Amino acid sequence: MKMEIGRLRDEPGEAENFDFQFYPAESLEDCEMLTPVHAAGSVTYGGNEFLLDCRLEAKARLKCSRCLAPVEQDISLDFNEEFDEEEYPGEDAVVDLEDVSTQLWVTSIPMRVLCREDCKGLCPVCGKDLNEGECGCPKDSVDPRLEALRGLLDQ
Repeated sequence: MKMEIGRLRDEPGEAENFDFQFYPAESLEDCEMLTPVHAAGSVTYGGNEFLLDCRLEAKARLKCSRCLAPVEQDISLDFNEEFDEEEYPGEDAVVDLEDVSTQLWVTSIPMRVLCREDCKGLCPVCGKDLNEGECGCPKDSVDPRLEALRGLLDQ
C-alpha cells in the first residue's frame, strides 16, 4: 500500500491513518501464513521527519524447533519508524507502507518455537518423535568421533 505523505507537511502534528492487509512477498522457510498480515497505524509529520507508528498481526504455522511438529502461533509486532523528510521531498512524496511492513514482519518471525515447553524432540539415532514414547535406541551410545574423550572421564 502506497501512501501520499507530502501533503502532511502542511499540517505538522496531524496523523494520516492506514489499515490494510497483505501477504509477505517473499517466501519464508518453515513459516506458512494462515492469515494475511494486518497492518494498522498512522503517519505523522513531525517538522523535519515523518513518523510511522504501526501494529502488525497475523497467524502463522511454524515448525517446533525440537520435534518439527506444526505449531500455530499468533504473531504481533508494534514498531515506530522515522523517515527523514529529505528522502521524501515535495508535495507528491509517497511511502510504500507494505514494503516497510514486510521488511519488519520478516524479522519478527520467531527463530525458535516449541510445540510445548516439555517437548522431548527427536531421537538423534533413529529420528522417532520422543513425545510419542521411547524408541529403544541405546541411551549410552557415544558418537564414535568423541569416543577418545571417554578415557579422560575415567582418569
